[in-house]
Parts: sequence; C-alpha cells; structure tokens
Amino acid sequence: MKPFLWVAIAGLALLASCTQQPNCGNSKDAFLQGYYDLIGEATAGKLPMSDEGWKKYDERFRAYVEECYEQYESELSPKERRRFWARSVKYYARRYGTGMVKALEEKGDKTATKVKEEVEKIWTDADEALKEATGKVKPEQLLKPGQAETE
Repeated sequence: MKPFLWVAIAGLALLASCTQQPNCGNSKDAFLQGYYDLIGEATAGKLPMSDEGWKKYDERFRAYVEECYEQYESELSPKERRRFWARSVKYYARRYGTGMVKALEEKGDKTATKVKEEVEKIWTDADEALKEATGKVKPEQLLKPGQAETE
C-alpha cells in the first residue's frame, strides 16, 4: 500500500507542477492572443486595486512578461513589440492607478523592471505608452526620432 501512496503523491506533485507553468502558446500568434486576452480580461474586470482577485492576473502577467516574451521576442515585429508593451502599461495603469509609476520603479520587482526597460526603449515615458494603449493618440504620433511609422 505504501508504494502506491508514494506513486500517487508523486503523480499529484508532477501534475501540480505542470499546471503552474505558464501557457505561452504554441506559436507567436497564440502567445500574443493569450496575452491580449489576459489584459482585456484583467482591465474589463474593474477590480479595485486592493482586491485579492488581482493575484490570478498578476501571476499570469508576470509569466507572460518574464518567461513567455523571451520565448517569442525574436519573432515579434516592431509593431507587435510596441503593442505588447503598450498593453503592459495599460495593465499597470489599471492595476495600480495613480501608483503606476511607483510600481514600475519598484526595486527588486523583475516584472516591473522588464516593463520599464522595454517601455523606455520604445517611448520617452510610460505616459506616452499608456496614451497609445488606450487609443488616445495614434502610435505614429509617439515615435521616437528615427523610428519608422511601420513600427
């Protein structure tokens, strides 16, 4: 009976570890669609910033930014990168409200650091990224000097 119990425990542990891995999608398009769905779901929920419901979104967001993005980064066009990081800023704005900038400056937060670094590569500041993400300005109006409109 003990060997069966150990096998059952090992099987459950393996199953639990598999379900905790992020689902990055099996293609670039699936990855992007999954990410956009996450952002849409999280921002449509209108949860208060302190709500415990954010935890499920935060973990998925972290996985997309820290683990999945790297997997598909080389396949993304400049336009897809802009959209990905603009949506990341949109998530932070909805998640942290007026504390968004403070959250992005958080020392030791790998996700915030990654978002901030990538946003700074594309826009002059997070506010411009947020304007683009929310449709308040056209992307070509926010291009840095030397960037093409197709980006």
